[in-house]
Parts: sequence; C-alpha cells; structure tokens
Amino acid sequence: MQVQVSRKEDREFTVEVTGEDYSLAEIVHHELLDEKSVTFAGVLPPHPLIKKLVVKVRAQRIKPEKALLASLERAQVNSRELLEAVTK
Repeated sequence: MQVQVSRKEDREFTVEVTGEDYSLAEIVHHELLDEKSVTFAGVLPPHPLIKKLVVKVRAQRIKPEKALLASLERAQVNSRELLEAVTK
C-alpha cells in the first residue's frame, strides 16, 4: 500500500491510496462521517479495475489530517474488537 498526499490546505485534505480496494476506504469513510468536526468525507475510486482510491476530508475546528488519523485509529480498534469477537 502506498499513501500520497495530493492536496493539503487549511481545511481540506486529499490523499491517494494505491494498492488497496474500496472496502478499506469505506471503513475509514464511515469513521470519518462519525467525526463531529468533519464537514465532508468522500472516497472516490477512479476505476473498479484500478486499485487506487482518493480520500477527501474537509473539517472545521481541527486539521483534516488529524481527523483522518483519528478515524483510522478508531477503525483499527473496531476491527480488532470484531476480530476478537469472531474468534471467541
């Protein structure tokens, strides 16, 4: 997986993820929408056969990259909890 910041502004942050499918981005997208300071979160797959995603975040009161990192951490915790529940 490769992650590259394609756009970074004061209230908007866009990152390109190469080598992962849409499922991973949709989990992060869901967590971003739960973040109160996020005003917009979107995932755009350029083409179904190309493993490249664009994740765009707009936020107020905090930097959008911090909102993305917080969402990634919550997604990781939730995935671990799900894994533990399933393996029991």
